[in-house]
Amino acid sequence: MSSKRQAADAIRFYDSKSWDYDATWHSDFTKRFISYLDIQSGQHILDLACGTGLLTFREADSVGAEGQVVGVDVTPGMLAVAAHKQKQGGEKYSNVTFLKGDILHLDEMEELRGRTFDVITVASALVLFPDTIAAIEHWAEFLKPAGVIAMDATHPRNLVPGMVLERVARRLDLPIPYNRSWSRSEATLKQALESAGLEVEQVVTVGNQAGYGRRFYEMEQWDDFFVENVIVKDVARTFANNDIRREAQGVYKEEWEKLAIDGKVEEVDSVFLGVARKPADGSRFVPKSVKNDIVYKGGCRCGGVQYTSSAPPSDITLCHCRACQQISGSGFLPFIHVPQSSLSFTHSTTRTSLNLSSAAERTFCSSCGTPVSMSYPFDPEKISLTMATVDLESLTTDKWPKVTKHIFLKEKANWIVLAEDGSEQWGTSEFAHLLVQK
Repeated sequence: MSSKRQAADAIRFYDSKSWDYDATWHSDFTKRFISYLDIQSGQHILDLACGTGLLTFREADSVGAEGQVVGVDVTPGMLAVAAHKQKQGGEKYSNVTFLKGDILHLDEMEELRGRTFDVITVASALVLFPDTIAAIEHWAEFLKPAGVIAMDATHPRNLVPGMVLERVARRLDLPIPYNRSWSRSEATLKQALESAGLEVEQVVTVGNQAGYGRRFYEMEQWDDFFVENVIVKDVARTFANNDIRREAQGVYKEEWEKLAIDGKVEEVDSVFLGVARKPADGSRFVPKSVKNDIVYKGGCRCGGVQYTSSAPPSDITLCHCRACQQISGSGFLPFIHVPQSSLSFTHSTTRTSLNLSSAAERTFCSSCGTPVSMSYPFDPEKISLTMATVDLESLTTDKWPKVTKHIFLKEKANWIVLAEDGSEQWGTSEFAHLLVQK
């Protein structure tokens, strides 16, 4: 989706919500958002996608009369509300300027030309943009050396009906006015910030964003949400064609059912909030792991299979399918994922293939029996490694992998009790529709 279309979609989506926006959970969230920032008196701040100025005015209070805050938004209705509030505040907010513009094209705004800021904030907006890293890189150009940028991204189970709708649009190659599929955990936000050349100071999970914590929907509610999201809301034009709508309805049901565990679909009211800094010399930050040719090593129990990886490991997915239970002799198998191109097997004489179906190829060591890897025909550029094969002492990254996802919980062993740790939980798998078995 082009940035021009994104801006038009944002105006369509938010303009009608402008005058009621401050009465929603966003007001409380901006108070929590700013609490993670050490804003100093006299600083200059750029608040992007500022909306009605909820965060902008809080920042103005923090920088005082000696500081300056610039809020930028593309939606006329939002800016009208912000201007009204500023007028009501009188001289108190003389240090605030609101600008109308596309925050993906700040370089085209005359008022910002040549300016840099101590702090840049982007609240409740990051997942609206088609290329997350390119957007962050663009915003970082307006940071002073050693300047700080803060933003949040949605938890993968936040606003589940919308998440399912995005998956439907991606499968049918239809436009959708947001891009949240990349936001899976604290680690994915950290990776996005680092990929944009910023040094991450912290990434945290902020719960109760809208105040309900978590809730569960019935499996049968999928049709109600389909009607609400596809027919009633602003994306209706995407699904206006009857044939497309019928196909989308079937895919929506399928994607909804993937999430169901014991007939319930969980929604988690959380976001990930990241704070990062531009290097003091103005250069791009390069993560430690990127500087090393070998990020970690691994292998089987007997040493017959050994490998090295030049890419950091993903977080851990626990697969609870019956095959993984039987192969591991346990309740699940833990996997990490890496690009095939980053993996090199230095010893593989005993690495043997195991094809239980055409859906995936597993490998194990024929000498000691260690399960080693799994790969899928639909994603030939990636490979999954069993976590037990990773030599943790060789890991050069600062952050170790942690469990962030459970899949095939429909087949979970009844003696396994899941931790309440906020991990994604799938009844089957997000890629279940691609696991075609012959």
